[in-house]
Amino acid sequence: MKNSRTLGSARAAFTLIELLVVITILGILMSMAVGGTSAVKNQARKAQAQNDCTGLVVAIKAFYTDYSRYPVPATKTDDVPYEPTRGPEGNKAVVEVLTAVDAVINPRGVVYYEAKTAKQGTGGSKVSGISNGGMFDPWGFTYGIMVDADYDGRLIYSGPSLNKLEQDAKVVQGGVGVFSLGDKQKNPLTSWQ
Repeated sequence: MKNSRTLGSARAAFTLIELLVVITILGILMSMAVGGTSAVKNQARKAQAQNDCTGLVVAIKAFYTDYSRYPVPATKTDDVPYEPTRGPEGNKAVVEVLTAVDAVINPRGVVYYEAKTAKQGTGGSKVSGISNGGMFDPWGFTYGIMVDADYDGRLIYSGPSLNKLEQDAKVVQGGVGVFSLGDKQKNPLTSWQ
């Protein structure tokens, strides 16, 4: 009987190699889970940005339907590109009209666009929402907005932000286009493609 106890208790412990193998396997599984989570988060950001682009286009077109003009100052007679920036000034002029903050261009005070308040991102930037009058994408830049302010039915983007797009991809139908620079400002998302 003494021998059977000794054999049983000796085998009840794990060896150092067995523990290292288990820890390595757990580490591999955790890294796979983190990598998958990152991809899911990036897909969610892309979907949010695409929805925001579409929502801004719909709001601008609704404003056009009500006022028979786009939400830009009457002094603008050429196509107007509002370039993405880290601060709210990028699209603030248009967003304040759409949110009824600018009573000069939107004297009826109709709210055409509502969005949540932007969250604090890394490095103090604002992400995914409105802050100080500007509408920010999930990556911390304001959305770019283009408006056919000369009302000729042609809107061709000529700014520097979308230089990675082919030339024919810069032609916008419908008088208004909204875009995000996307992840790492290298993968633009547009409302017209």
